[in-house]
Amino acid sequence: MIYIKHGKPLLYSLYIVLILSLTSCITPLGLTSSSTPLQGVKIVENCGKGEGTSGSFSILGLFSIGRPDIDDAIKEAVASKGGDALINVRMYEKSIFLVVGIYTQVIITGEVIKFEKKSLKK
Repeated sequence: MIYIKHGKPLLYSLYIVLILSLTSCITPLGLTSSSTPLQGVKIVENCGKGEGTSGSFSILGLFSIGRPDIDDAIKEAVASKGGDALINVRMYEKSIFLVVGIYTQVIITGEVIKFEKKSLKK
């Protein structure tokens, strides 16, 4: 253990910094049946569960560097399994509280599916 004269305030400060840097919460944002309209589309394959994320960092809650984008997270989830769309979509927001800022992340999960490719008829 680090010993410094009058080291208890330093130790307590380190504990507070550790607790603040490991604090986070996850909030559900929503639930939907699919990421795109499925009317008139034939599903040919369920590729399995996919997940996509998009995040940003905010300094002291005032200055944001980027922004979390739901569309980017959906595209990442679909691309993770090489499909065309998501079904049974769940959306979450995760916030990680750090000493000098907050990291906010949007998480999209769902089952990746492939559509039947229609040929053009003349």
